[in-house]
Amino acid sequence: MRVNIVFILLITESENMKNKMVTIVMLSLFLGSTFAEAKTEAKTEAKTFEPTRQSLSSYEVPQWYEDAKIGFFYHWGPHSIMGNHFNKDVVKFFGQKGEFAGTAIKNPVGQWAHHMYPKFPNKPDNQQAATYLMQKKWYGDPKEFGYKDLIPLMSSDGFDPEEMVRLLDEAGVKYIVPMAVHHDGFAMWDSKVIDEFNAAKMGPKKDTTKLVIDAARKRGVKVGVSTHVARHSWYYNKVKGYDSADPRYVQLYGEGLDENGLPKPEATQKWEDTLGELVDTFHPDYIFVDGGTADIFGATGSYVTQDAFRRIVANFYNKSQQWGVEPVITFKRESLYKEEAVPDYEGGFMVGTAPYKWQTHSSISGWFYRPGRMGKLASDRNFRKIIDTVSKNGNMMLNLAIKSDGSIQEREVLFLKEMKRWMDVVGEGIHASRPWLVYGELEPGKSLGKVHTRKKGHVYNDPERMQMGRFKLNDGDIRFTRSKDSQNIYATRMGWPKKTFTISSFSNSAVAKDVKIKSISLLGSDAQITWTRTAEGIVITPPADAVFDNEKWPVTFKLIKE
Repeated sequence: MRVNIVFILLITESENMKNKMVTIVMLSLFLGSTFAEAKTEAKTEAKTFEPTRQSLSSYEVPQWYEDAKIGFFYHWGPHSIMGNHFNKDVVKFFGQKGEFAGTAIKNPVGQWAHHMYPKFPNKPDNQQAATYLMQKKWYGDPKEFGYKDLIPLMSSDGFDPEEMVRLLDEAGVKYIVPMAVHHDGFAMWDSKVIDEFNAAKMGPKKDTTKLVIDAARKRGVKVGVSTHVARHSWYYNKVKGYDSADPRYVQLYGEGLDENGLPKPEATQKWEDTLGELVDTFHPDYIFVDGGTADIFGATGSYVTQDAFRRIVANFYNKSQQWGVEPVITFKRESLYKEEAVPDYEGGFMVGTAPYKWQTHSSISGWFYRPGRMGKLASDRNFRKIIDTVSKNGNMMLNLAIKSDGSIQEREVLFLKEMKRWMDVVGEGIHASRPWLVYGELEPGKSLGKVHTRKKGHVYNDPERMQMGRFKLNDGDIRFTRSKDSQNIYATRMGWPKKTFTISSFSNSAVAKDVKIKSISLLGSDAQITWTRTAEGIVITPPADAVFDNEKWPVTFKLIKE
C-alpha cells in the first residue's frame, strides 16, 4: 500500500500567551483505508535491485526499523589507546586554550591516525598538529613508532559482549551496532579482505564484531555493523620516511589518491569488498555508513564514490532478500537520495517533522575514549534528544566510547542504568509510536534560541531535505507521538511540570480542536490526573509527587481518545 503524505503549515496563536508557533501538520491519506497506520505487515514479492537511483528508490523502510526508534553503536579501536593519557590539561592543549594557546595547531581529539603524521615535517612544533606533538611525547617520533605500532597496545581484558548487550537491551535499545571498521582501516572482525590488520589477529585477539552480534541475537535484538572506511584510502598523511607511505603497509594505510584526486580503482574495489564481506559474514539488519562518501564529490565533483555506494546498497538489499532479512542502511551528507536508503544527520535536531524516515546519531561522552573532555554525563540532555527526534519521525543512535581494553566507562554504565529507569516508564510512548498531527509545542514565553545549522558539504541537493540545526530544548516544551492505531496520544513534557500547564494544540483554533479525549494518565504514576478542556486547550494539574528524582527528565502524559 502506498502512502501519500501531505504537510500543511499552520500558525497557531494562544489567546493568553500570544505566542506564535509554526507547526507541521501531517495527514496520512491513503487508498482504500481510513485515517490510521498505513503500513502493512504483508510480505512483498522479492525484486532485484540495480545500482541506480531509479531502482534503489523502490526501497521501503521495514516495520522493525520504524518501530525501533533507538539504536546504539560504539567506537573502539587503536584510536582508543590515547584515552589512557587524557586529562583536562591534555584536552586544553588540544583546544589550544589557556596557557597552551599558540603552542600547536588545534585539531580534533578523536582522529588520531589522520593527524599523528606531520603535514609539514620541516616546520617548528608550534606549527604542527597537537596530535603529532602528543604522539611524540607519549610514544616517540612517529617515524620510529607509527600507527601500526599502537595496535598491540589494545587488549580485550575488559571486553564483555554479553554484559554490554544486556545493559543496552535493558535500556530499551532495539538495534545494536558494533564497530566493524573505522577510517583507519583496522578491522574489528576476522576479516578475509583486511586479513593482516584485524582484531582477531592483533590487539584484542578476538573477533569482537561477531561476539557482540552473537550476544545481541541471543537476546532477540536487531544487529548492525558500523563502517567508516569510505575515506580510508586518503585518511593518512603519507609522508616520505614514515611507515604511512611504506607500500608494505598499504592494507592499513591505504592506497592514496591518484593524480586527479580520485580514489584508485583498487581502493574503491576494496571498499566494496569490505562491505560485501560484512554483508555475507553477518547478514546484518542494519549498516551504518559514515560521511566519507561525500568527500570525493566535495573535492572533485566526481560521482565515483556514489557509483560504488549504489553497488554496495544494491548488493545488501538483494542478498538480504535471499536470507529473509529486512535491511536498513544509512548514509550521511546527502550522498544518496532519501528514497534509496535512510538519511542520517550527525548530532543535530530536525527543525520540523520530516515526511520521510531519518536517523541522527550522537555521542554521550565523545566518539572515542577521551577522559577529561566532559564532566558528569547529562542524561536529561540525551533523553530530551531522543523524544525530540522520535516526535519528528526519526530514530536516534547513541554512542559508547569504549576503553582500549574493551571495557565500558563507568559513567556510561551509569547512563545506561539511568536510561533503563527512564525507558521502563516512558517507553510506551516511544517504541512502535508514530508522529502525531504536530511534533510539539514551545514553552510559553520561551524560544528555540538561535538555530545553528549544520554546514558540512553534501552531494545531492534534494529540495525536500529538511533543515537540521542545534537549538534549545526548554523544560516546558512538549513533544507528541501516537500509537499506531491513533487511539493514544503521548504528550511528553521535557521536564517535570511544577504547576498547572496547558496543551494548546487542543485549543478551539488549533490542529486538534476536533480530537475528543476521554481520559489522561501519567506514565509511571498511579495518581489521578486532574484536567479540563478549555478554549485554550487541555489544562493539566500535575500530581504532587514527581515521577523521577531528576526533574529534568522528560515525563509522558497519555491521552486516550473517545
